[in-house]
Amino acid sequence: MTKNSSYGETPIYLGVVAGLLGLLLCTGDVLAAGKKGTAVKPTSSTPKTITKAPVCSPDLHPTIKTIAPDRVRAGTKIVIKGNNFGKKECFKDVSFGSTSTKEFKVVNESLVEATVPAKLKPGMMMVHVQTAGGTANNTVLVEAK
Repeated sequence: MTKNSSYGETPIYLGVVAGLLGLLLCTGDVLAAGKKGTAVKPTSSTPKTITKAPVCSPDLHPTIKTIAPDRVRAGTKIVIKGNNFGKKECFKDVSFGSTSTKEFKVVNESLVEATVPAKLKPGMMMVHVQTAGGTANNTVLVEAK
């Protein structure tokens, strides 16, 4: 065997290593399966599992058209009509100023019912509807008890 002076390696060794590497790459799927001729089967979720997940689009920005009644007191139930509220699983919150209400119901993608929380100060108050697509705002007048 002669040594290649520029690389310090014998050309024959490179040929053997390259041949072994090629053999391993070609037979890797057979070795992974554990049996000659048996292919590895990929696993995935069934289509039913995938279709059950809610689709919460961040591109559908909500808007509030009306809030009825527009004069409220603590404990009053209001109806918020708008667009792009999304599915129940994608709806996040209804708040009056910085006070969230725990009592709200998503009727459909354009209608939400909520109860005005206690301890709000009288005056004009921003109502916020938060969804996967963002937040929409409108105002109501909170009257004294």
